Amino acid sequence: MDGTSRSGAGSGARETGTASTAPPEQRQGGGVMEGSARLDEESELLAGADLAEGDSRASFTVLERETCLNLLASRGIGRVAFMIEGDAAPTVLPVNYLMTGDTIVFRSTLAGTIMRHGRGYASFQVDQFDEDRREGWSVLASGRCRWVRDPGELSRLPQGRMPQPWAAGPRDEVLKIIPARVTGRRISRS
Repeated sequence: MDGTSRSGAGSGARETGTASTAPPEQRQGGGVMEGSARLDEESELLAGADLAEGDSRASFTVLERETCLNLLASRGIGRVAFMIEGDAAPTVLPVNYLMTGDTIVFRSTLAGTIMRHGRGYASFQVDQFDEDRREGWSVLASGRCRWVRDPGELSRLPQGRMPQPWAAGPRDEVLKIIPARVTGRRISRS
């Protein structure tokens, strides 16, 4: 998986290597939430009440940094979030990745969305949920996303363990995120 297609509301277009790098125009909202019915005051108070009550058997835990890094290392697919200049909301794209030490490493194409817009400050999220048991965890790491071009640095990456992207075509460029901030949450049932 790599950022060669843009996700977003109303966007089903695929990017190509020859596509313009200019962001699409922003959708204009009409002052009212279009497609939403206005609730009366009593219904508005009850909306989402099933979520607010929670489950008395649930245990919510804030995870320590080392636990978060271990959980990041246990998965192979995560989501990179970054801003595209002119867009009102972050772009979030899935990637195949590898943890090497405390560094998140993944591949892209030179013309990919992440290569063009994701370098700089980015966030990376990984999670695992069991919907039947209503348990799971989520880890969010934030830091600088950098293009790895130095041959010495590239040679130190575990080439045999580098993830094979699911997306078709060559993904020869390597990016890395060294998290400055790492947070995690776990919910479990007794």
